[in-house]
Parts: sequence; C-alpha cells; structure tokens
Amino acid sequence: MNAQTCPSCGEALQIERLRCVACATVVEGVFRWPRLARLSPDDQQLVELLIVSSGSLKAAAKKLGISYPTMRKRLDELIKRLEMAVKEDERLRRQLLKDVAAGKRSPADAIKQLKAP
Repeated sequence: MNAQTCPSCGEALQIERLRCVACATVVEGVFRWPRLARLSPDDQQLVELLIVSSGSLKAAAKKLGISYPTMRKRLDELIKRLEMAVKEDERLRRQLLKDVAAGKRSPADAIKQLKAP
C-alpha cells in the first residue's frame, strides 16, 4: 500500500486537511499530491538512492547489486513515469482553463487549484 491508496477499498485518496503539529492550525481544501509523492514506493526509493549517490548511476547500481544497464533501464522507466505525471498536471491545467472559459469555475478557484501543492 502507498499513501495515496485507500487501505479499505484500494481507490485513490485525496488530501483535504492539513494540521500544524505545533499550534494545531487546520487548513482545509483540496490539495494535489506532489509529483514525487505520486510515484510508487519503489520509485521513491530509487530517487532517494540516486540523490544520495550524487546522481551516479554506477554508484547506485553498485549499491543495489545490479548492472549499469539494468540501472539505466530502471531510470529510463522512472523518467517515463515522471513525464506522465507532468502530462497529467498539464491536462488538469487545461481542464481548469476550459472550465473557466465555460463558466463552470471561477478564475479565482482555478488559480487556487493551480497553486495547490
């Protein structure tokens, strides 16, 4: 299970409430998952490994005990998944603009959605 999936039914979870642990201030709304958080736990671990390996595929492959070509393939697949997340964000942006143009959504609401983390 990942943080984006309902443990009961397996459907997508939506972030709607944030609370400050220091002062208990609550912010409510609809928040988008950041792109890296939308990756699978395995992909997130791969990103972390690449960062701590200073971006060295050779070092990351060695830490995983896999060959450089296998590491390169995993990175290429990860890049494709991140590119899909970018396209998903762009589709959302275009839909918000269409909704504003059609009068289904206010410009202020669309801006709020676009600025959501």
